[in-house]
Amino acid sequence: MKQISVGLCGDARAAAEALTGRLAGQVLVCQLSRESRADEIARAKAEWEAELDAWPQERDPWSIEIAKESPAMHPRQMLRELEKAMPADAMVSTDIGNICSVANSYLRFKRPHSFFAAMSFGNCGYAFPVIIGAKRAAPERPAVAYVGDGAWGMSFGEILTCVREKIPVTAVVFHNKQWGAEKKNQVDFYGNRFVGSNLENPSFAAIARAMGAEGVVVDKLADVGPALCAACAAQREGKTTVLEMMVTRELGDPFRRDALSKPVRLLDKYKNYI
Repeated sequence: MKQISVGLCGDARAAAEALTGRLAGQVLVCQLSRESRADEIARAKAEWEAELDAWPQERDPWSIEIAKESPAMHPRQMLRELEKAMPADAMVSTDIGNICSVANSYLRFKRPHSFFAAMSFGNCGYAFPVIIGAKRAAPERPAVAYVGDGAWGMSFGEILTCVREKIPVTAVVFHNKQWGAEKKNQVDFYGNRFVGSNLENPSFAAIARAMGAEGVVVDKLADVGPALCAACAAQREGKTTVLEMMVTRELGDPFRRDALSKPVRLLDKYKNYI
């Protein structure tokens, strides 16, 4: 139970109208601090943008070493280029992969009903079918799904849905040949002993073309923005596009830093459980 200072029991509309009338002409405490709070928010946003600008690649020892082995794009730099090119009225869904969790820091929205994230549900393969539904609901808006290559293996069959039902969307597939979220735990907790986390994939762009959609391989930062702009423009012509982003195997933070920590048992009857 949560203790309250004042309790109201009544019809929501009638109570809200009565409260509004009571507050008319009064200066609220929150109004007095409005400008200072807005300034504080602006400073925090500016600091975060500066931090992202100074964070071109992952900094942990594993990612630093693994990035040296590949000429592919750094995920964070690629995400920044996508952010710059994203249409202002776009809708974006993100899956549950490691790069997708990092991508949440590089998405900016000014309209409601624009961001569809799996969040803590852990439903792998979520982003692509969700953005198809969003496109059906708002066909005039660009619709973009961010998907890791592992999750893409669970959902790319819906390309046929897009082509057959004429629902044009854009899928941005992060091709780093791994189950990144699982691999991050294997790096952090299992001494780089990898089980089932490395992937050998075909060309996702080629598969898209074979299924009747557009497919584009992007392996240079300079091509990221133009490729996204072209894919969103193609939606207006009724075309679905898969952008296959060739990125390194760098790994961002895990979803939860305490993912494999021992649980805290607060009740005596559970304290003997592992």
